[in-house]
Amino acid sequence: MKRIYVQNGIVFYYGNPAGYLGDGKAVIDCMFQKEELVSFVKEQFLVEPVFREGVYDRLSEGGGVKETAEVSIGEGRRLRIYQLGQDSPIMMRFISLAERKKRGYDRPRREEYVRVYEGEIENYSLEEVWEKYGRRVPEGFQGHALSISDVVEFADGEVSRFFYVEPSGYEEIRF
Repeated sequence: MKRIYVQNGIVFYYGNPAGYLGDGKAVIDCMFQKEELVSFVKEQFLVEPVFREGVYDRLSEGGGVKETAEVSIGEGRRLRIYQLGQDSPIMMRFISLAERKKRGYDRPRREEYVRVYEGEIENYSLEEVWEKYGRRVPEGFQGHALSISDVVEFADGEVSRFFYVEPSGYEEIRF
């Protein structure tokens, strides 16, 4: 059995319908956010996969690519987590916004950060994000557990809000 293959526009991972291809993109269920699958999609289709909850369920229940895509399009709530890149100064990491300013750094800029996670989210709740990503790293997460100086993005279509992780909570920022 092939580990990863595509049949009728559906991406299979070890025999499981993990996602689908359509409209120039690859949409994969969050539980299949594995480096092996991400590499396959990037190499074979030259696109960065998008991860969404519920894709596997809909495909397993017999939904085809078209039906699954129509449902996925309506679900626009996205969560993205950014962490400082390896090129950022070590003294910039794991500090509050106030400490960052005291050390002479500007406000957080997108080019300093690397996106380490993207997925679908039901509720825009910073507390739920902390519960899920602040204590341990879920499988498929490419960074460290959520920490001070990380940035959380809630996106819904064209509108995004960004939150800097502080020692005791979050502060909304321009990013």
